[in-house]
Amino acid sequence: MTVEEDYSRQLGFKVELRYEGKARFLSPVLPDSKDFAPTSLPAFFNPASKLSRDIAVLFLKAYFENREITVCEPLAGTGIRSIRFILETDLVNYVLANDISRNAYQLIKINAKLNNVEDKLEASNLDANELLAARGRGRPRFDYVDIDPAGSPAKYMENGFRGCGKNSVLGATATDLSALTGAKPFSCLRKYDSYSVKTPFLKEVSIRILAGFAVRTAARIGLAAEPVFTFLKSYYTRVFVKVSPGIDKAKKLLREIGWISYCPRCLAIYVYRISDTPVSICKSCLSTIQTAGPLWLGRLCNEEIIKKMLYYASREHEIYGEAVNLLEQLLEEDTSIIGYYPVNTVSSILKERPVKPNDVIQELRERGYKATPTHLDPSAFKTNAPPEIIMEVFRHLARK
Repeated sequence: MTVEEDYSRQLGFKVELRYEGKARFLSPVLPDSKDFAPTSLPAFFNPASKLSRDIAVLFLKAYFENREITVCEPLAGTGIRSIRFILETDLVNYVLANDISRNAYQLIKINAKLNNVEDKLEASNLDANELLAARGRGRPRFDYVDIDPAGSPAKYMENGFRGCGKNSVLGATATDLSALTGAKPFSCLRKYDSYSVKTPFLKEVSIRILAGFAVRTAARIGLAAEPVFTFLKSYYTRVFVKVSPGIDKAKKLLREIGWISYCPRCLAIYVYRISDTPVSICKSCLSTIQTAGPLWLGRLCNEEIIKKMLYYASREHEIYGEAVNLLEQLLEEDTSIIGYYPVNTVSSILKERPVKPNDVIQELRERGYKATPTHLDPSAFKTNAPPEIIMEVFRHLARK
């Protein structure tokens, strides 16, 4: 009898042995169809989230360098993320891997045994919010809390912060991009207390809404949550925030919360702090415009963290190759600039042929403006140049 057959008999559902990073683990047998729903499995596992797990490992290595840490994964599924934290960071001395599913709980214990990390991993079978809310009541908090649900992390965020210790980090994933990118604005309002609208830079809006929600949620319970690393890939967006106590620190971060308005006629982007009143008419062309927010207006990534993550990823390219590509893109991107412009959007407005985004970036830089690519759209560019300069440059390049 094979290992898979033996454990399938014990668990009551079929499992298969898989490998990821430096770990081997059992997961439910996946359907042949690539578009299956991971939530339909006896225990949650999504193979498409490998990059998300790679990035989380690299973030911990970069952010907590030379420091022993404790970790909580309240929605752990098979436990593969927690196991990889132990095996690949050399920093984690204790992980609490929890899942409300009894099947997942059993798999976590089995997978910990398969990887010889039982001495550092404790499995738990509680509701995620129940587990996190109990922290601080005579129970130690964690250096890192990783919230990775199917759908929105919103209902776990406040208790996630309650589980965070002093000078810790919370990582959160959102897969409900239809709400965050403007397709379902009232779903976004319900979950994140923010209104999303469709813009050419809707992926960035989604990141800023999630980051802003994290900042505002932490502030409600007297914590400061500063976004230090964010990205969006495929079907999900991911935000890591540095957590520290202090109402004054929280208030300072709240000054970076605000609104973004966009004019689809003349490309104008308007940014307002939370205490300002957004306009509904474009100042340049008098078109009616819509506003997204509240959301985070500050920088989305810390460059030094990206460099450290890239250093660690490059040393083990066979494991983190996809992460290397993403991190190199993020290193090129200036996330202090709000919004981006896909060349097809500009082309459509100006009735000109599309031009290469790199040509636009180079021309804008030669004219003294900031301009970078973005990992969110390879056909787009970010810049602090005003709309009239963008259009002038675009016409110039299109007519060459």
